[in-house]
Amino acid sequence: MMMEKSEEPTEQKIREILESLECILTAHDSCAELIEYKDNRAVIYCGGPCIKCDNRCIEGAIKDHLPDIEVIIQ
Repeated sequence: MMMEKSEEPTEQKIREILESLECILTAHDSCAELIEYKDNRAVIYCGGPCIKCDNRCIEGAIKDHLPDIEVIIQ
């Protein structure tokens, strides 16, 4: 159970980062949501045209704050 508690702040930070991108994603008719965070791996659901974009805004924003996190976009 200790591991889950230590992951909570990171998971919350990822959610905050995704919320900060909401206006950009909404402008592109897209959305992003954290599906799972475990063992320094964040699985992000991305819906809409942003899933195919090469800019990697979502991954970049997360890595700017949390460089050790592996980001998987689905």
